[in-house]
Amino acid sequence: MRAVLLAAGLGTRLGGQPKAALRHPAGGTLLERSVAALRAAGVAEVSVVLGPYRERLLPRVQACGAWPLLHTLAAPSLIDSQRLALSEHTARPSGAAPDVMLLLADLPLLHAEHLRPVLAAWQARAAGIQALMPVVNGQRGHPVVLSGEAVAGVLAQPVERGVRAWLATHPQAVQPLALNDAAYITDVDTPEDVARLGLSNS
Repeated sequence: MRAVLLAAGLGTRLGGQPKAALRHPAGGTLLERSVAALRAAGVAEVSVVLGPYRERLLPRVQACGAWPLLHTLAAPSLIDSQRLALSEHTARPSGAAPDVMLLLADLPLLHAEHLRPVLAAWQARAAGIQALMPVVNGQRGHPVVLSGEAVAGVLAQPVERGVRAWLATHPQAVQPLALNDAAYITDVDTPEDVARLGLSNS
């Protein structure tokens, strides 16, 4: 299993700043804490997609021992980041299990204890399941886990279509994982979110 953190957003609703660089009240940035959570859950290989704020985020990615994936686009969309992550995933040696976990880099409540049940459910999935995602009270969350077959399917779509489009057209291959913790669906978009979650600029 590999993991890719998507940290290339523009942060426009936060006044133009990288959400992954926000500092958590318990210490560390959201980026650093996400990488640490993945490692503690047993995911050793972590990549991070970076966009317009790479000068601030790249040193942190390198300090974490994660692999940076750099956009050439000035203002990449989420789909652009997904496709870059999956393209890089297929280009590197995959070994026997080319599965990949995609998650946003601005999930301040997500810890290793939240990732372990997702990984366990993926290992226990039924035959034919190519994707898995947490669902909390009917709302899709993160991380999303994709098999090698699903990755190939996403990339085979037109470039304007990403993971969500593939999931929508292959419902029989998708396993929703019903969970009750808001950590899977809590991200940071606005200054109000920053204040409510006790975050600060790093």
